[in-house]
Amino acid sequence: MNRFALLMIISLTLVAAHAGVADATVKTRTHTYSSSTPYPTDAPALSASLFQQIPYPAQPGEEVTLLIKTTNHGDEPAENIIWYLNVPEPFELEEIDEEIQTLPELRCGETANTEYHLTVDPDARSGEYTLELNVTYSGDFDSDRPYLTTKSMIELTIRVMGHPDLVLLDADIPEVDLKSEFDAKFSIKNVGTGPAKNVKVFFGNQTSILPKTSIYYIDTVEPGETALIESSFFVDTIVPSQHPLPIAIYYENETHGMQPAQQYSVLVPVSSGNTLFVYLDSQDELTAGVIGEITIGVANCGLARVKHVALAIADGDRFKLIDSDTRYIGDIENDDYDTVDFRILPESSDCSNVTVDVSYDDDYGNTYSMTTEIPIKVYTSKEMKAIAPKSGGYTGIIIAALVLLLAYLFRKRIKRIISK
Repeated sequence: MNRFALLMIISLTLVAAHAGVADATVKTRTHTYSSSTPYPTDAPALSASLFQQIPYPAQPGEEVTLLIKTTNHGDEPAENIIWYLNVPEPFELEEIDEEIQTLPELRCGETANTEYHLTVDPDARSGEYTLELNVTYSGDFDSDRPYLTTKSMIELTIRVMGHPDLVLLDADIPEVDLKSEFDAKFSIKNVGTGPAKNVKVFFGNQTSILPKTSIYYIDTVEPGETALIESSFFVDTIVPSQHPLPIAIYYENETHGMQPAQQYSVLVPVSSGNTLFVYLDSQDELTAGVIGEITIGVANCGLARVKHVALAIADGDRFKLIDSDTRYIGDIENDDYDTVDFRILPESSDCSNVTVDVSYDDDYGNTYSMTTEIPIKVYTSKEMKAIAPKSGGYTGIIIAALVLLLAYLFRKRIKRIISK
């Protein structure tokens, strides 16, 4: 009984094995081998891998060599072996036909080394790139299929390490006044091919432009990325000029190798903060139809001088200019003033102001202009009588005093005559 059962088991096993062989009619396969998957012992079995990348990592613009190691782990020789490497950007084969390489035979247990020579694009960015290697070979796989061709695809990982390059792309600095605070924006761009890490931006402590924060930290700036920094500053000077602001940028590459520092100097335009005050200094007692004079004053309330100061008055609705409409003053130092005179003819007592246009330059040659309304007073006839001195009362007093004086002198002279 035991022998019969054993014979039945052996028979069923042979039948199942034969059925499996009969169903396997596929001629193209993709083999994926791992350490846990045993290689077949009755057929050729090739495995390929990237044995070495020279150099590692590759630099943009460099030549790189890929050494492919292919081993036949089977018990049968592999014939007509073809390696085809698909080369995408940013790589390029040094020779056009090099993507296809062949080998007539690789016996069991033998290893073949295949080399590919590539050029990395100069603009290639840091990263890991995948290339596909297709391996096709033929051989005897079993007695029912004496000669088959199979194909496998292997992914090759190529490491490229680019170079970071940080530049100060733009500095948005406004024109500022003396002894003032201001905010500025700075754009820093990575125009290189590798990430910039541990970025430090230093603002120099100068005697004229003082940063509120001297250093800014940025973890990473990727290739092509622009980082924006906003900072506040204080103007510690009373001298209008283009004051320098030094900037230093320090950073590392992706392997934390220190890169050369980038040094910049940007100019901060510091103006005088000129503040002109235009006012009516004096005027005649103006009346309608009578020519009078008005005096316009210009005071420099700023911290620096103003240059090429000029005033202009145009004819108004209720007055006319008697002479030219423009007066040139020139330079006015800070905390100083100057005046100019204009002769006008008021046409009505309703005339209440004149329009004054002022133009001037600062120490940078920038031209400014301002317009202001200056109030004036044109008196009516009634107002003129009210403010005129009452000369009649004074005249009577003077006459009375003279009469009394003459009477006193006459009386005194009469007494002298009588006494003689």
